[in-house]
Amino acid sequence: MSIDKLKIGFIDYVLDPQRPGRSGLSDIVWDMAENLTDLGHQVHILGPYSETLNPKVSVHRIPIPPMGLRNVVGNIWLLRRAAKMVRTFNFDVVHVPEYMSSAVCVLSRCSVPIVLTVPGNIYHRLSVPNGSGYEWHYAQVLKVAAKISAKKCRRVIAISQEMKMWWEKTGSLPERTPYIPLGVNHERFYFVDHSRQILKDKLLGGGDSVIFIYVGRLSTEKGLMDLVDAVASIKAPVSSARFYLIGDGPLRDQLQKKITDYGLTSIITICAWVQQDTLRLWYSAADALILPSFTEGMSRTMGEALACGTPVIGTDVAGISDHIRNGANGFKYKVGDIDGLARILQQVIQSPDSLRNLRKSALTYFRETLMWPTITRRIVEEVYLSMLNESDNVRNSI
Repeated sequence: MSIDKLKIGFIDYVLDPQRPGRSGLSDIVWDMAENLTDLGHQVHILGPYSETLNPKVSVHRIPIPPMGLRNVVGNIWLLRRAAKMVRTFNFDVVHVPEYMSSAVCVLSRCSVPIVLTVPGNIYHRLSVPNGSGYEWHYAQVLKVAAKISAKKCRRVIAISQEMKMWWEKTGSLPERTPYIPLGVNHERFYFVDHSRQILKDKLLGGGDSVIFIYVGRLSTEKGLMDLVDAVASIKAPVSSARFYLIGDGPLRDQLQKKITDYGLTSIITICAWVQQDTLRLWYSAADALILPSFTEGMSRTMGEALACGTPVIGTDVAGISDHIRNGANGFKYKVGDIDGLARILQQVIQSPDSLRNLRKSALTYFRETLMWPTITRRIVEEVYLSMLNESDNVRNSI
């Protein structure tokens, strides 16, 4: 095994097969893979698609199972195929972005060290009221997979301080649970000048308002009903503000009804999902991203917003608290504190420069902390090499 050049395998199946690197957790896999190749490592991706986004990355196609991808049986069928393929390669490390893959690999007796980077932890989500969003039977499968992965993976990378605590509670040893946040692709997310002019046909009342956006799933655990209640309770006039909720999900109809009942349809607009190339325009046009979540492992939209120089207003949960500093790159409030959120919104609506003056520090924080090249170097040094040197030391002592 060469310290200078590692052979790294990724398993990538949480995706739309027609959009590798742009959906599910596939963008995490491809961002890590491309940055690892830039560092001189040899990278292979095993997944249910044939397209490659980068000729330097070797792609090995796993057929889509007869029962499809969107069910537990199909997932396990595909992952068992992936585990068999892993045994045919001489990988130094296998790195996966979720714990179904890691559980199936270790149960399949893969001898290669497994590293897990995952956005969340099922036990954490189940501990939060309205936090899961999973059907009961699928949650049980995830609980078993999380336990197996925590105990058997050589490293579980915690993407927030709170996730480190939860993975250790799930069974991962503290010394095998490094804290390294997820990175953001700075070539995909960056500030776009004149973004409001570009989006003018989509902005209510033009681009002169104070603009807030939310990006993500419209579901209970995201706290969006609290956001609507907070906007409705603001004492000062809110006619100069616009809120755009970008996404879709099971809460959409209920959310729209609440917006209508409050008479806020001219203030709050639900927008459909947008492509990432368009999403950077929304981040750039916005004065702030709002994250009213009840639970977050580490919000990826938070990092994307900071990459565009956009401050974040969010709850004091998990990865948000790790990165957002009051008055520096955004504002935080306690989970469920509708009045606290209303006060922050009222303050920044009345004094929009209090947000716009934070754009430079938001971007500086991103560049220093959350760019993928920085994160990937940390993974190589603090995880891969540390783990492989540990194995060498054990072999030498025998």
